[in-house]
Amino acid sequence: PEHLALEPSVVTARPAAISAMAANPWSPLVAISGQKQVILYHTDTRELLGVLPFPEGFVESITFSRNGLLLVAGGGRGGKMGRIAAWNVKTGRRILTTGEEYDTILASDISADQTLIALGGPAKRVKVYDLSTGEILHNIKKHSEWVTAVSFSPDGVLLATGDRNGGLHVWEARSGNLFYALDGHKQAVTALSWRADSNVLASASEEGSVRTWEMFNGKQVRTWTAHGG
Repeated sequence: PEHLALEPSVVTARPAAISAMAANPWSPLVAISGQKQVILYHTDTRELLGVLPFPEGFVESITFSRNGLLLVAGGGRGGKMGRIAAWNVKTGRRILTTGEEYDTILASDISADQTLIALGGPAKRVKVYDLSTGEILHNIKKHSEWVTAVSFSPDGVLLATGDRNGGLHVWEARSGNLFYALDGHKQAVTALSWRADSNVLASASEEGSVRTWEMFNGKQVRTWTAHGG
């Protein structure tokens, strides 16, 4: 970052929960959710590098673009409003605010080519926006519970989404059409991650399992228990 504001980060009387964190893929920079702000630190020196205000509410999700130049955060105020914002990491300038939600945003991601932003939350819908205009492209109503995880494939072709009931779906990112419905999880999907070639999706759930899925046929490759007890 070159000229980020160093306005004081909000300090609470007791330690507050950190609901989201992301590491920049190309620089020693980590973004951490704060009280109505995103705080940027140098990973080696722990120096405070910048504070990005998020007056819309509490930050629930943070992600960097794959080239590390943009940062996207989603959040809001539970039961009242949800917004998503994108910043230029070098300058700290907010380049987009969108997502007129009536509840907070729980999950968000940005496509590799930085043209699409996806979000999800208690509304049980997945929404995809054009990053350059802020206009909504898709409003997907397939999930039966809160959307808790969203992730674009590295090649930008697919979008994976998971919900609080274990529902897991893969969509064509550009068209919004359903690509696969992946059955297996019985509890909330908490995290999604793609293999670098975009051919395999990994999903984790509150039931303690991690599952991998082949995108050529939608079949489950393997499953294992990540944590015992």
